[in-house]
Formats: sequence, structure tokens, C-alpha cells
Amino acid sequence: MSLLRFSRYLWLLLLPGWLIFAGCVYPDLKEFPRQQRTLYLYNFANSTFDADAQVELNDILREEIHSKDDFLIVSEPEEASLGLYGEVTLYRKEGRLYDNLRNPTRYELIIGVRIRMREKPSGRVLLSSEESATVHYSPREGFPESELQARHRLLRELARNIHRSMVAAYRGQHTGQN
Repeated sequence: MSLLRFSRYLWLLLLPGWLIFAGCVYPDLKEFPRQQRTLYLYNFANSTFDADAQVELNDILREEIHSKDDFLIVSEPEEASLGLYGEVTLYRKEGRLYDNLRNPTRYELIIGVRIRMREKPSGRVLLSSEESATVHYSPREGFPESELQARHRLLRELARNIHRSMVAAYRGQHTGQN
């Protein structure tokens, strides 16, 4: 009887862990034909006062897409079956914690983009959304981090968010979930 009780408790302990693990598995698109996953990444536009945010985001997003191998980036728009367009709509640095002289000691970086992914032959929009990311950093407290390092971390997080949205939209359109 104690062995049966033990197995019930073991099952109750393992089930939540398995459910968490199953939810964290990142679905890829490798089961879809390679030709249908070719992507041309257009240069992002920028409607903010920060001059280089879109250039850095384009580079980091290209690295993210290439590292996951879900979409195959091509060098010419004619070779692609998909196109990704984007615009940086928000980039802001705000002080979040101040010292006694009202100088910021902690900052928050915020970025927002509007993205759209289209099928090239038909022009059908697979994804049209807004993505954002936020990071906090301090050049003086705790683990000191420069604004440049924090910005790189911010853009990496945003690139991951964009990639996740792209995969979900592609999978949803091609498996009939949307």
C-alpha cells in the first residue's frame, strides 16, 4: 500500500514539472518546406529621435532569425516567399531612481516597434502587430552597466519577441489555427 501511495505522490510531483517543461519547448518551423520559409528582411524605418535604433535592431534581428533557423534570410526580395517590414515607433530613456541631488541612478530603456510580415506572391498579411521591450539598468549601483550594454540587451529581448511572434503567426496561418 505504501508503494502505491508513493507512486501517487511521485506522479503529483512530476506532473506540474512536465507541464511547465512542455510549455517551455520552443516550437520551430523545420517541418515546413525550406522554400516557403525564405524571408527578406527589409530595413526598418525609424520615427523616433534616436538615430541608430533601427540599424542595430535590423542587425540583431537578422542574427536572431539566423540562429534559430526557422526562416531562411535571403539577400534579394525576389528570392523570398515572405517579407518582414518594421518601424521603430518608440525609444525612450527615463530615470527611475534618483539620489538626494535628484540625479538619476537607475534608468529604464523602452523600445516599441510596429511590424508586418507578408507572403510575397499573394501579399497576404501573416502578422501585423506591435512589439515592445523594457530593461532597467544602473551605471553606478549593483551590477554597473553602461547605457550601450543595456541598449544591446534591450534590442536582443525585442528581437526574441519579434521572432516568437513571427513563428506563431507563420505556424498559425499554415496549420489553420488563425
